[in-house]
Amino acid sequence: MSGRYLFFVATVVSLIAVPGPDMLYVLGRSLASGARAGCFSAAGIAFGYTLLTLLLAAGFQLVLAAFPALFLGLKYIGVAYLSWLAFRLIRSDGGFETLSRGPGRTDWAAFSAGVGTSLLNPKGLLFYFAILPQFFDAAAGPFWRHALVYGWTTSFLCLTLYSALGCAASYGARRWTPEPTASRNLSRLAGLLLLVSVMAMLGAEWSGATAAH
Repeated sequence: MSGRYLFFVATVVSLIAVPGPDMLYVLGRSLASGARAGCFSAAGIAFGYTLLTLLLAAGFQLVLAAFPALFLGLKYIGVAYLSWLAFRLIRSDGGFETLSRGPGRTDWAAFSAGVGTSLLNPKGLLFYFAILPQFFDAAAGPFWRHALVYGWTTSFLCLTLYSALGCAASYGARRWTPEPTASRNLSRLAGLLLLVSVMAMLGAEWSGATAAH
């Protein structure tokens, strides 16, 4: 196992540990609907990043480089989607779905929303298509192989760490704040932090665009 790869793993773990849209979504979902929903959310996020890995291996970053407006459009769509998730958390009454819908539909809702969160996360798009290739060693093999190894490593780390976070958040909420009102307030706080994170990304985008002009 090369030192370059180990450095990459350490970098990804440090990035995952920094609160961002993915983490805050898993946290909010776990507090609102329990550890199971949090784990399905983490699985959806990991699956979304797996799809980005396949796009990277296929050379989709070349399309984004040729059409900058496409990348910009994806980022704004991501901001809108994450804002919608944040408002759902803020307005949550303790669960995204009612119990009458059944665990199967709740699990699918958590998973599919997680997929959308990672696919449309502006920070995730930037990481996969701009930062991740910088870790590749062209002399050590073809680009697509590096993309699969490094990309799927990122997906696995997201699945593992975010699932652990979801379980810990749900357990802590039940253990130290058993009252439903407290759990709802924590979920709404996570939604508010997610919204702040999204607005910060949007502000950074506008500042960058203004500086470019």
